[in-house]
Amino acid sequence: MDRLRGTLASRWWRAAVAAMFTALVVSGYVIGRDAPLASVIEGQALAWRFLARGPAPAPTNVAIIAIDDRTIAALKRWPLPRRVLAAAIEKLTRHRAAAIGIDLMFIEREQPSDGIGLSVGDLALHDALRAAPDAVIAVAFTFGPDRAISAADLPALREGAFRIVHRTQPGQSRGLLEAADALLPIEPLRDVAGLGHVNVPVDHDGTLRHLYPAIAIDGHLVPALPVELARRLMGLKQDDVAVLLGRGLAFGGRHIATDPTLRLPLAYYGPAGTIETYSMLDLLEDRIPPGRLAGRAVLIGPTAIGVGDTFVSPYSRALPGVEVLATAVANIVNGHILDHSTRTMLWDIVAIIGLAALAFAAAHLPSTPAAVAATIAVIAAWIAVTQIAFSHASLWLSLVFPVAAAVLNAGAVAVSRFAGERRLRRDMERQRGNLARYHSPLVADLLARGETGDFAEREQFAAILFVDLAGFTHRSEHMTPADTARFLRNFHFRIERAVLAHRGVLEQFTGDGAMVIFGIPAPDANDAAAALDCALALIRDIGQWSAELNAAGDAPLRAGIGIHYGPVVITRLGGARQMHLTATGDTVNVASRLEALTRILDAAIVISDAVVGAIRAVGREDLLDAFSELAPQAIRGRDEKIGIWIRPSTRPPAITATAR
Repeated sequence: MDRLRGTLASRWWRAAVAAMFTALVVSGYVIGRDAPLASVIEGQALAWRFLARGPAPAPTNVAIIAIDDRTIAALKRWPLPRRVLAAAIEKLTRHRAAAIGIDLMFIEREQPSDGIGLSVGDLALHDALRAAPDAVIAVAFTFGPDRAISAADLPALREGAFRIVHRTQPGQSRGLLEAADALLPIEPLRDVAGLGHVNVPVDHDGTLRHLYPAIAIDGHLVPALPVELARRLMGLKQDDVAVLLGRGLAFGGRHIATDPTLRLPLAYYGPAGTIETYSMLDLLEDRIPPGRLAGRAVLIGPTAIGVGDTFVSPYSRALPGVEVLATAVANIVNGHILDHSTRTMLWDIVAIIGLAALAFAAAHLPSTPAAVAATIAVIAAWIAVTQIAFSHASLWLSLVFPVAAAVLNAGAVAVSRFAGERRLRRDMERQRGNLARYHSPLVADLLARGETGDFAEREQFAAILFVDLAGFTHRSEHMTPADTARFLRNFHFRIERAVLAHRGVLEQFTGDGAMVIFGIPAPDANDAAAALDCALALIRDIGQWSAELNAAGDAPLRAGIGIHYGPVVITRLGGARQMHLTATGDTVNVASRLEALTRILDAAIVISDAVVGAIRAVGREDLLDAFSELAPQAIRGRDEKIGIWIRPSTRPPAITATAR
């Protein structure tokens, strides 16, 4: 009853700890989902999902005109002359591009200029933008603690800002990214084109995963260039688009979900060049087929090495900034929105609680390997769910926090179980440690657990192995007592290693030999095969040792092994206080006599017909390779002859005096 109460109390304690860990993980998720370490690990997990899914076909309604290495090499100038940009815009207009986005900054007048009027290049660019169907040019924001925007720049920002902003609760705008100043295009250009910011924030590990659809400045929310370009491509008016703080954008009749801080995750399609890209040189030289760009949103931006910005994405270490913007346009226009909104937060919290409960239950399975496997299976199942949700429903579900909840709960149970088992096993381990000095580990376990049972007299089948080192008496004649002890310890170590590796019980050492029993703690059909496998391993080991001794100038070694299989009595022999477990009977005597035959027959191993039959019965004929059958042999002290098989001895050559 006390043990039952202790078990129940332990489980209640585990449940309480598990509930505490789960609550901590949920709180950590709500408070620190975007903390640096969590966001980096979560972001890498998202990158693995992109890679597991593989590249996806890019939409055909977005294209890029790249200011690439060919263009710069042909024009031999950077920045490009504005008359060249004007010519490119005019050609896009003739190609019937539906909307044009320019990922270039025009914050200063092109030289030469008198500071009042526009240069020839600026005038050409101004006229090209005014004639273009829907053009958007870049504005960049700077950030700092103090407001620095000039009053002269505010009207242009106000004109291009979102006109409708929904706040569902007070203070919701505190999560927005707020700028201090803006780098706007020169005034004549800003009057003939829309404005969109090109600020792209990278995560703590340097990877670009989000876009801010709007950045606040002086109370106005200015759209990102991809958002403004997508609006124009879709033919929406400014009043058709609204900011839903904490939730995303209302885009015509669609909802574009963002996270609570108004960040839009980017759904990348593939590596650089996945979105259809044309060289500006080909555009200028009329090498783009007519109609290829008709009805599309076309972005102009640099991709040449060392010219434009590049970013790390799941598919590329250097994705051009213009392709990042094009990806965002394609996401918005085609509805490829990666959902990381408050909706997925609810799913994540459910997953945290669910995985914690499943891992808690899995960790209570009776078998430790089963508990570990079940816990791993729970985590693997959630990884599969996140991949499926990403690939088929565009949901970005958390991996870090649910897995953390599962690991913490399973770990708490494991620690508790380990502590309990350690208390129960402490005395047994102490006893086993003492017993193992003088008994086989298998026997020591039985003695420590008090499970020797009917070993006082138990008849069973077993395989008995005797091993002896030939010529040891002569060898020890020339060795000091200390050298003899070291030599025997080395020999005994090799016997012990082979026996333990094959689950034998080392009954006793007999100076330069040993007796081994295969069949304790319980007989098994493979006992004879295990005995012969052990003998073969031991012969190989002694052969290597002999070669080492021979190379060092000592005489070679030769060991003989005899094995018999048959009925024995497992019993405890000894006095009233000191006894040991052993096997007795004719099988033991025959095995000893077979070992003695190794010297007469010049064999390394001698085994009986009974051993061969038992080995064949379990399908291990491979162990009998290199064995040959002899005629039945007379055994000393036994009336009947016995059939035997031998493996010849492979004697190493004796060393010569010259070698010494």
